[in-house]
Amino acid sequence: MNLDGELDREEFVKFMQQMTAETLTTISQGLIITLAVAPTVALLTKRATEGVPGVGKVVQKLPNSVYASLVTLAILLFQNAGQAIE
Repeated sequence: MNLDGELDREEFVKFMQQMTAETLTTISQGLIITLAVAPTVALLTKRATEGVPGVGKVVQKLPNSVYASLVTLAILLFQNAGQAIE
């Protein structure tokens, strides 16, 4: 950097490359964690909610794959909503 208080084209390109790399790393890590952990959490919550009156019968009728997909989608939506607030 030439520290003149203004960005020239080269400084801007370096800044954008650094910013993009950091953002991509952060998003990738969050996505990997979500996609790895969410299905496990879904199956655990399914077992826990099967005994709840009213809800349990509906949960029991859903296949594990459908339930896990719904919970994963819900977690992703909550994450995106949380990032939009920040």
